[in-house]
Amino acid sequence: MNYLTTVTGNRIRVLISAFVLLLSSFSIFAEQDSSVPVEVVTAHYSEYAKAVRISGLLENKSEQSLGFKISGLVSRVYVDEGQFVKKGQLLAVLDLEEIDAEVSKAKSVLANAERNLKRFQSLQGKNALSMDQVQSSQTRVDVASSDLTVAQFNRRHAVIKAPEAGRILNRALEPNELVQAGQTVFVFAPKKSGWVLRTGIIDKDIVRTQLGDKAELYFDAYPNQQFQATVSEVAGRADPKTQTFEIELRLENTAKGKNKKNLLAGFVGHGRVYPRQKESLALLPLTALLRANGKHAEVYILDEHDQAHLRLIEVAFIEGSRMAVRAGIQEGDRIVIQGAPYLSEGRSVAVQ
Repeated sequence: MNYLTTVTGNRIRVLISAFVLLLSSFSIFAEQDSSVPVEVVTAHYSEYAKAVRISGLLENKSEQSLGFKISGLVSRVYVDEGQFVKKGQLLAVLDLEEIDAEVSKAKSVLANAERNLKRFQSLQGKNALSMDQVQSSQTRVDVASSDLTVAQFNRRHAVIKAPEAGRILNRALEPNELVQAGQTVFVFAPKKSGWVLRTGIIDKDIVRTQLGDKAELYFDAYPNQQFQATVSEVAGRADPKTQTFEIELRLENTAKGKNKKNLLAGFVGHGRVYPRQKESLALLPLTALLRANGKHAEVYILDEHDQAHLRLIEVAFIEGSRMAVRAGIQEGDRIVIQGAPYLSEGRSVAVQ
């Protein structure tokens, strides 16, 4: 009887121990289940500036309108639209028959005036002519000389030559056409002037943009090719029609040889300008954002015990899938980026 009692007592103690162990396991599991799984990122402040997005048209930095000094018939045209030319290359010439006749006439008039002046000067010494007559003869020589200078000047400008190496953008004349003095017959772009992209930006961006800011550009014609550029001009006033401020981006030297790209005026370009004016900001994924009201928003941060705490932050701007935080968090804070909607103040979390 004592033996049975002893055995039964031992079994009861074993069962009680097992039950206590099972309850402890359930307690541990329950405690683990109460922790919300989250993902976090560590906040880090760095100098940053929001890029200015732009789009515009590619243009030659300089374009010149070329024409004849005088009216006349076009004799020959030596170049076509789009053609590259060298400095001093002949582009077009007028019919020179009438112009050469004007030069010959001016030379003859000058020669005759000079002969008369010499004769009058020789007679003056014999008191045959008055001083006024000699001076009038000298005036006729001066006028004839000026007329010859004008005729020769017009003769030189009866032809059009390339002022420097470049490209013919537009040709607006054909042989045997009558052109007027000063009429634009060629539009010419010097090669050394380079390429620029002009675009308009709003007032919030113009105050952050300075001469010398770097930019990255892409063109639809070369979607996978990146072009480096620099802000070369910044407008001092807004366009009255668009209320935007024009800036000019000058493309840096394009690749040479096999990698050289054939750029043409009118290409559609887009890209980003990176202002040099920066501020200390922390970039966080937008998934960390819980609620927002204007420039302020709420996120959850974790303390050293992995407990969540709601924090009000100041958002500088949103760019793509990230937000830039100006204030409200400290360097090294752990910010919840996944699972925030399921948290509450002081809730324990399980960091994944």
